Amino acid sequence: MSTDFLTIARAHRARYPRMEAQDFGKLAYQSEFGPSHLRKSGQTSQERILAALLAEEADAPARPPEPIGGNLCRFHLSRDLSPVEGMPLLGRLLLKTMWEVEGTDEGLQKKLDQLQALDIPGWKDWLAEYRGCPVISHSEAFRTAYQPHYRVLCRDYAAFFPALLPLEALSRMDRPSVAAVDGRCGSGKTSFAELAGAVLGGCEVVHMDDFYLPPDRRKGDWLETPGGNMDLTRFRDEVLLPLRQGKAAIYRPFNCQTGQLGEPVELAGGGLILVEGSYSLHPLLAEHYDEKIFLTCSHEAQTARLQNREGAGFHAFEERWIPMEERYLAQCGVERSASLVVDTTGFF
Repeated sequence: MSTDFLTIARAHRARYPRMEAQDFGKLAYQSEFGPSHLRKSGQTSQERILAALLAEEADAPARPPEPIGGNLCRFHLSRDLSPVEGMPLLGRLLLKTMWEVEGTDEGLQKKLDQLQALDIPGWKDWLAEYRGCPVISHSEAFRTAYQPHYRVLCRDYAAFFPALLPLEALSRMDRPSVAAVDGRCGSGKTSFAELAGAVLGGCEVVHMDDFYLPPDRRKGDWLETPGGNMDLTRFRDEVLLPLRQGKAAIYRPFNCQTGQLGEPVELAGGGLILVEGSYSLHPLLAEHYDEKIFLTCSHEAQTARLQNREGAGFHAFEERWIPMEERYLAQCGVERSASLVVDTTGFF
């Protein structure tokens, strides 16, 4: 934590040479507590947060999120974020961040102590007056030079924002809609789907893992066939076709432990359904979606995430599942056919 924050502080000083002592203090405060000041001010409803966001007059070009440590970032507002389309979603992400971040006064003090290594003009005097860990504002010099208009979000929420935005638009449509998120294993498909389900009103998530094909029904060349381990026809007929017709979908998820189909699950439909998982954008299924999102990541990031997630089971991914998936992606042109591609290498 210490080295990372000091590196971040140095990067901010290089980017914003007009930073003063209190701006460094603000950076430390936000890195530790995120947007928790909203709780202290009583601004804890989505309506109040949205009103504050809409009151911003941000007309700067789009800028990428700036990491501030603690898996948090400054998410800059810009004219590329339509108030109608982008701000309600941003408000929900901000609210979610606010309730999830739990900093401590001790954690903040450690970061303030680290900043002494930067030889910041006026730092000792400012620090001597700072007591009780109150919220810190930017200096007048910083506001004048850089006109900051941003909100502090969990870094991964900000990074997923471009992919969530089209789903937000679908969720507001007055008709049923179906979207899919496919991608390389370890790229964050499940995490993205969980986030979408949490922040998009009425969004239901379906997992492709529920449609594995029982081993005794797989063809002899299933290892070489894209989607050869999946019951794609059942998924299309039981889920996609009814939903596209505005009907409820009823299916029985496959249980990998028992090798049997489980109890029926019903999707009422009528709103946004997000299909998550490998093979969701298989050519047999792709035409049935309103939005097609593809997540990717570097081989190094994929390896590290899967080793951490699977432990001893990583060997099976390395020897079987990853090669199968790569054949599917190459032969079916999945990434090229997606409407949006998100590289998650720097996420999580």
